[in-house]
Amino acid sequence: MIDTHCHLTYKPLFEQLEKVLALASEAGVDRMITVGTSIDDAAKAVELAERIENVYAAAGVHPHYAHEHHDEQEVIKMVRRSANHPKVVAIGEMGLDRHYPDPPFGDQVRVFRWQLKVAKEFEYPIIIHNREATEQTISMIRESGIPGERFVFHCFTGNQEEHQAILELGAMVSFTGITTFRNASAIADCAARTPEDRIMVETDAPYLTPEPNRKVRPNQPCYVVDTARFIAARRHVSEQAFIDLVDSNAQRFFSL
Repeated sequence: MIDTHCHLTYKPLFEQLEKVLALASEAGVDRMITVGTSIDDAAKAVELAERIENVYAAAGVHPHYAHEHHDEQEVIKMVRRSANHPKVVAIGEMGLDRHYPDPPFGDQVRVFRWQLKVAKEFEYPIIIHNREATEQTISMIRESGIPGERFVFHCFTGNQEEHQAILELGAMVSFTGITTFRNASAIADCAARTPEDRIMVETDAPYLTPEPNRKVRPNQPCYVVDTARFIAARRHVSEQAFIDLVDSNAQRFFSL
C-alpha cells in the first residue's frame, strides 16, 4: 500500500527512520510520499527521497509556516527547483488554516497565492492543506486558473457541504486516521460517499494515529493500513479491494 502523505523529515520519525521504514515494509506499505512544509523542510524531503528508493517527495510551504516566508522569489525558486527533481511527485502542501489565530491569515493568503502562481507553470498535482477555510481555499484555486482535478485536499476534516464543494471542484479527497475516531462520524460518512476515482488514504504521520492504535505516538506509515481497513468496512467492500482502489488512484494522481 502507498502512504500518500507523511512527514518523514519530522523529528519523531527522522530520528528512528530505519525502524519506521522496516515497520512500513512489514505492514505492506511499499511506497511513501514525504511532504515538505517549508523551504528548509522541502530540501530535506527531496534529499530523503533521493536517498531512499521507495520514498518520494512533495515540496511546499504549509500555512502554519507562512509567516516565516517573506520573499516571493525565494519561495518560487524553491518550488521550481524541487519540481525539476525526478523524485518529486507533487507541489505542496499549501493552503489556508483558520483553526488557530496564528500565523496571521493575510500571511497565509499571500504565500498560498505565490505558490499557486508558480504551480501553474507545471503539470504536477498539488497538495492542499485546508482547515476551516474551504470556501476561500476553493475561491483562490478557481482564481488561479489551475484545473480542479490537479488538487488533492489532504487530511479531510470538513462537513458534508465542504466535501461536496471539493468534489464539485474536481479535486481528490484524502482521509487520515481521524476518519477512524469515534467523534468523527461525519468524516467517516464522507469517506464512505467519496466516488471511487476521487479517494485516497494517508497517515499525515507523525500525527493522527488511527484506531485501534490511536494512543501510539508517533504515528507511522505502517498504520495507513488501519485507516484503509476502517474505510473499506464503511464502504462495504473488502480490505484488499479498497487498498487496490486507493493505490490505483494514488499511482494515477501522483504518476508513481
